Amino acid sequence: MASPTNTQLIEAALADPSKNIPTNVTLAFLQESRDRGAIIAILFITSFVLVVVAVRSYARCVSARGFGLDDWLAVTALATLIPFSVLAVILIHLGSGRHFAYIQYVLDDAIVRRTEVLDFWAHLIYTTSLLICRLSGLAFFARIADRQRKLTWAIRITAATMTALWLPQMALIIFHCSPVTALWPYAFEANAERFECLQWGIVYVTNSAISLLCDLALFTIPAVIIKELKIDTRDKLKLASIMMPGLLVIGLSTTRMYLVIVGQWEPDQSWSYNSLLTIEVAEIGSTLVALSVPALKPFFAKFFTFLDTTWITNASSRAESRRGSKRESGFGLVNWRKKVDSTQSEPSEIAVRHSLAVTNEELGIHKWNTSHTAIVSAGGHSIASGRSEEQLGYWTNTSATQR
Repeated sequence: MASPTNTQLIEAALADPSKNIPTNVTLAFLQESRDRGAIIAILFITSFVLVVVAVRSYARCVSARGFGLDDWLAVTALATLIPFSVLAVILIHLGSGRHFAYIQYVLDDAIVRRTEVLDFWAHLIYTTSLLICRLSGLAFFARIADRQRKLTWAIRITAATMTALWLPQMALIIFHCSPVTALWPYAFEANAERFECLQWGIVYVTNSAISLLCDLALFTIPAVIIKELKIDTRDKLKLASIMMPGLLVIGLSTTRMYLVIVGQWEPDQSWSYNSLLTIEVAEIGSTLVALSVPALKPFFAKFFTFLDTTWITNASSRAESRRGSKRESGFGLVNWRKKVDSTQSEPSEIAVRHSLAVTNEELGIHKWNTSHTAIVSAGGHSIASGRSEEQLGYWTNTSATQR
């Protein structure tokens, strides 16, 4: 199908006296377009995310752990990103991102109605895709949190809240007009009086605000984990570079809200639509990339080497309280090369190979969960049991001192 955004259509519209086109709306003005750049950006982002998720999936398939819930959700999110990107390109092709005068005076009614329906379905997919991305991230955080009860419950509550908030987001889009329709009629359309509709901007600003809150909640979790680690600033920055590219997602969510506000309350409201679609594709894509970065360790082993030489340690407050000590309890990193001297009877060290520090209640001195790897050194005796490496691909251990 030939693109409707061509010069012949514009010249025909300008020559039609029934259109009543204002004299300040010129041929040059109606020919202005940002379509090419937006389409290239959308195709590039989608292709890049496709490669990243494919590499992530390959890494999961060849690892001992295999695919997890977070991986399946990431693949599902990618499966929703692709049709959304296709719809975005079609909408741009039809002229949805041109000047508002172009939509009003050049496009015929059938094409305008088609763009409204496509926008309706595109944003249902967009909203659902973001939810799946976030649930994938929460599933990943839940797995590395493992037996940290408070963090696990916080993740579960966050997942339930995000799902609950997704329902009004979808409802605002579906029931934006009475009677219910996929159309979103412009004021200049002949059928506009048949419907009583919410303002496009109000619906999307509300949904954007909810989306931003969800992103803040999602990427606060790794921030809390990193904050609790007792390591130097350089290593925290390295770890943040792995687990917190989500800051980019938050920036994109904020930008989307700005573009929605501009799109609703500026006279030339459609001129920012191409940018909005590009940002929405980038928002889904960057969320998927941010949550896939930890899985790419096998392909960037040199950069991630520092993680393989560290332990996360957690002093047992229960053991300390029994002997009246006031040693600080918390997360910290010690060098892997710092071996436990098996000839020492005191203090004995318990090292647990685990994705996160085990809670003090689970780290009893005499009670052990055999699902964890433990090395106990006390008076020259040692006990060890095995467990496969966790998703982040580094040893994280819990140590406690006993007298």
